[in-house]
Amino acid sequence: MAPALGNSDAAERAAHEAIVWFVRLDKKTAGHEDREAFEAWLAADPAHAEAMREIRDLWSDLDGSAARLGADGWHRIPEIRSSGGRTWRLAMAAGFLIAVLAGAMLWRDSGLIDRAFADYATRPGEHREFQLADGTQVYLDGDTAITRAFGSDHRHLTLLRGRVWLDVAKDPDRPFVVHAGGIETRVLGTAFGVDREAADVAVDHGTVAVSAGSGAEQVRLTGGQRVALSGNRLGVPTTIDPKVALAWRRGLIVLDSAPLGDVADQLARMAPGRVLIPDGDLRSLPLSGVFSASDPDAVLEAMRTALGLKTLSVPGFATIVYR
Repeated sequence: MAPALGNSDAAERAAHEAIVWFVRLDKKTAGHEDREAFEAWLAADPAHAEAMREIRDLWSDLDGSAARLGADGWHRIPEIRSSGGRTWRLAMAAGFLIAVLAGAMLWRDSGLIDRAFADYATRPGEHREFQLADGTQVYLDGDTAITRAFGSDHRHLTLLRGRVWLDVAKDPDRPFVVHAGGIETRVLGTAFGVDREAADVAVDHGTVAVSAGSGAEQVRLTGGQRVALSGNRLGVPTTIDPKVALAWRRGLIVLDSAPLGDVADQLARMAPGRVLIPDGDLRSLPLSGVFSASDPDAVLEAMRTALGLKTLSVPGFATIVYR
């Protein structure tokens, strides 16, 4: 399937996807399905081949293009041979540089690979709303990735990361099931939200049946209820205010004495880069407030003013919170 990264610029998207392919197509892990998917990706857009050529050119500039993007040489960067060991050493240096670049990108943006191979996805700070072919309304929060598998007798959606809000179109002949880590949600006609990282399901209205995996005992939820996974078992359903619990659906972040560790997770959805709180004691400090999901700086300012903390940021890469 072709990778999707929301509405980002085509050239930037192609560059991100090319790096993801470079990481994925290591000769030790690449298989037949990877090869077919890669070839389909190349054929989908001329910009994809150009992005891969840029990686090849980087290796050439270092005079060490001896590495391969996959097994059996099916998409190999041509090797430059010499009688000595200089080419090998430079190839190793080039490989190290590529590995460092790829590693830095994946550290900065841990969702890169999930999003690149999803059917629908959003980057940190991006939100997306659309309708599936069956009429189901979908809202993706920041840094979210989903895949779908629809057939004549089923509708399956898998949440790879992030959180999604769904208003599912009724179709008695095709059950709608959402898979998110250890949680499986069978839709009985409803609007609800699923958070993969928090491992919970919150119902706006309607009814869902939630289980800790296929075949496990189901917990039935109605509007204004939430259940979360604890270990390998579902907890007891709790009553919620959907307007608060699903405020992210409206572009709001509602914090009610939320630990800073959880706030850091929220910030990771709101903007590119990581939020680091090295001091474990600080991670438990509570923060309250209502913020726009498009304004992560307001959350950081609340940390500084309400809790007396300091922040040090490298824009787009990382922010450190300390006392």
